[in-house]
Amino acid sequence: LFLDQEERYEIFTVKAAERPHLVAYQEEQHIPTQAQDSSDHVHVAKAKEALAGSRGEEKKDDAEHSDEGRLPPPLVDGCDLPGWRRHRLAYAASSDEVEGMLNIGVGSTLFRRADQLSYPCRLSRCGDFQTKIIDELAVIPPSAEMDADIVDCDECSQCNAGMAIPATRFAIDYEQRNIPAKILGATKHWAAMPTQDTDGWAFENLVQRFGNIAWRFSDVHGEMMTLSTYNKYISTVEGQTDDSPLAIYDAEFGDEDSPTSVLLGEYEVPTCFSPDLFGLAISSNDDGNTGDDDARPPYRWILIGPERSGTGLHVDPLWTNAWVTVLQGLKRWLLFPPCTPQEQIGMIEGQPQISSSIWFRDYYEKVTSPDWPREWRPVEVLQYPGETVFVPNGWPHLVLNLKLTVAVTHNYASEFGPFERMWREVATDEPRFARRWYAGMLINRPDLADRVQICHGKAIAADEEWALSFGNLTVN
Repeated sequence: LFLDQEERYEIFTVKAAERPHLVAYQEEQHIPTQAQDSSDHVHVAKAKEALAGSRGEEKKDDAEHSDEGRLPPPLVDGCDLPGWRRHRLAYAASSDEVEGMLNIGVGSTLFRRADQLSYPCRLSRCGDFQTKIIDELAVIPPSAEMDADIVDCDECSQCNAGMAIPATRFAIDYEQRNIPAKILGATKHWAAMPTQDTDGWAFENLVQRFGNIAWRFSDVHGEMMTLSTYNKYISTVEGQTDDSPLAIYDAEFGDEDSPTSVLLGEYEVPTCFSPDLFGLAISSNDDGNTGDDDARPPYRWILIGPERSGTGLHVDPLWTNAWVTVLQGLKRWLLFPPCTPQEQIGMIEGQPQISSSIWFRDYYEKVTSPDWPREWRPVEVLQYPGETVFVPNGWPHLVLNLKLTVAVTHNYASEFGPFERMWREVATDEPRFARRWYAGMLINRPDLADRVQICHGKAIAADEEWALSFGNLTVN
């Protein structure tokens, strides 16, 4: 029922890595600050080092810490980062006695240092957000003018006759036009899809199968947590009172050496989508076997998160499309046309990404009001289990989980879209992969290789920085 000391440490390390801008202190007093945003940031490594030094027999006295120039960890209970709960979106206990019983706040004894003053970790109830945002978004569908098109997977998987390059109806109607859609019927043969007779990827079943396996939370950092600890986190006061709870984003679940690679055989890419052009990339080894240099950019993830978790506003990398299928739970989406000024929707350059739950509280009414410019109007989706959302390239989007949700997603490169723009992005951000990709095009899709040559040649002639940095289109 309660998080033990090791589990709290697991949670802390992930939180510190997820949001380093919240690892802040009042340096003079060494007291964690919750009520204000501080400009004093502490590296995650130092915070983890300080926390590790406070555990068990390795704990040192305050003088030693002072001599080493360390600051105490930004917590009193092993989990609370300053600011993690400052927005007060979730319910929490209101009595010191309850907090003490649960080992949080003033009653905590875990990881406490002698020079840390206890402070209450309670939150006020925020009924407006809970009822108006979470509850309403879960039951009220998007308005007709904002809802995404709804299509059937089998019907959209039929190929259009008479085209030089075979293309599904979906590729022509949605990938080429670059507009979002909701797809039905893609999971009817998936073992991952829970039914009355099978558990599939229901969260409880995943915990039973992979509870002792550590899962990733980001492609940016390497911190991990076992699924059993994560299950306790979201089931206890810790996860239930976080404004934006931690969510699993594991891009390595399907790797050959991963204990969860068996999951790859329990779902399939919906047949309505065009082939993933990144699959053309050749091996860098002469024998055709893959090596360390053959890794493609991350492109598939398992997503697991409780209510109020989600993905903040972002644009998918490398100008790729994406699809997301929900196996359990409920998601609310907003997808903005690429012409939308990003600063108008909270994507501020140089600023941390706004958590999805906070964004919905602060921006949702603004962007769905009649006064919002029509050309910037978002597409809105309420996504149920078994449904798949298509995310076109270049569209800023965010997702809020309205229930405990399990989903799988892939990013893929489509030729039915701004192919030249995608080449520029790949050549800039993933130049080594770009060369192997181009080599594969020369062998298997010379028509695409010709387009790359024309695009790259024009950019070289125009002295565009990305092309000059990449250099000539040579194949090793």
